[in-house]
Amino acid sequence: MPGQNSHWWQYKSWNEIVDHAKECDIAIIPLGSIEQHGHHLPTGHDTLQLFPMLERIAEQTGAILMPCPWYGAHPHHHWNFPGTVPLSNDTCKAMIKDIVRGAAVAGFNKFILFFGHGQAFVTNYTVQDLGQEGFYVLSVMFQNSVRDVHDEIFETPFWHADEAETSIALSLFPEYTDMSKAVVEYATPLLSREFLTGPTQMTSSKPLRFDEGTVSAPEYKDLKIGVVGDPTLATKEKGDKYVDAIVERMVNLVNSIKKDYPAGVKIETN
Repeated sequence: MPGQNSHWWQYKSWNEIVDHAKECDIAIIPLGSIEQHGHHLPTGHDTLQLFPMLERIAEQTGAILMPCPWYGAHPHHHWNFPGTVPLSNDTCKAMIKDIVRGAAVAGFNKFILFFGHGQAFVTNYTVQDLGQEGFYVLSVMFQNSVRDVHDEIFETPFWHADEAETSIALSLFPEYTDMSKAVVEYATPLLSREFLTGPTQMTSSKPLRFDEGTVSAPEYKDLKIGVVGDPTLATKEKGDKYVDAIVERMVNLVNSIKKDYPAGVKIETN
């Protein structure tokens, strides 16, 4: 169990939480998922990766870390694959709203949703609803925060259980990673690739992202192993560099908010 100086909400008493908000009223809400990641990675990959990153971010910023739900929303093509346990979009949206509302009671005024799983199609419209309620909420899929350095580190685009995700696993939880089972596999799009852009591509003349339409074949029918990409290219060193870049960008973001809007200042959104 973390010590008394832990930044995690669940290890604090209610009065310690209230006191924390007086010093830093930024709450980071991690959003996980349980999803198959091939034979070489655990189904908890997208959640396990968050904890060590968040602890480094909180240590350098003072933000409080909300308890992390292990389940998340999923695009249509993820459903029905053994090992994946998706929440409906409405359930995920309602959960996020209730977490924000509950944390606000203790004095927290700024919120950052932090995740590395493809559920931005839900978080992006959820934060707009929360803005109408007067809450300042950011939605950060961490891959988007380091799109400019992705190609400097990795040889292939970001997909799923691939070079990038496997490198993260080798960096943060190698004990749950079995490279002897890593295989190359690719998904079948339901639209010509000439019109589809990948999750982390900075600029593209292609009009659609993978989550901007039902353009992906159901994985349980399309994939034998559950991989999209080449995990055999993964290394711990690549993962270390990627994680360091994510933490640095997030620390800069949180500290910028702290500077512009000190603790106790409520940002008007409605």
